[in-house]
Amino acid sequence: MIAEDYVSFKVAKLLKEKGFDGICGTAYETITNEHEVEQCSISEWGKLGQVKRPTLQMAMKWLRDEEHYYLQVMLDGWACGDHSGYYVVIQKTDSDFEMMLSDAVDEVFYQTYEEACEAGIKYCLENLI
Repeated sequence: MIAEDYVSFKVAKLLKEKGFDGICGTAYETITNEHEVEQCSISEWGKLGQVKRPTLQMAMKWLRDEEHYYLQVMLDGWACGDHSGYYVVIQKTDSDFEMMLSDAVDEVFYQTYEEACEAGIKYCLENLI
């Protein structure tokens, strides 16, 4: 069974601050500061001090569609079989959707694709939006 990968509590808070308002089936509960995941209905948002908990893909789609930042996770050394890890490249789209290349996020390698996605989302929220 394949499980969904969700943004961390810190990134969920950043997304909320930056205007993310997608429909999510789960949230982080913030009253107790334990950051436990709660299942909740859409009508309950905000009543219990919750922060929406989107999947990594939902957050990346929001960045692409609403903020015009495209995250690309690359596997270093894939052609040579010398796998060092994953890294992130962020591209900004203009109104004509022409791509402008930007630098890799902090030139850091991540062990998993999901860690690289999380780092790229966080970088965009903290530095570009």
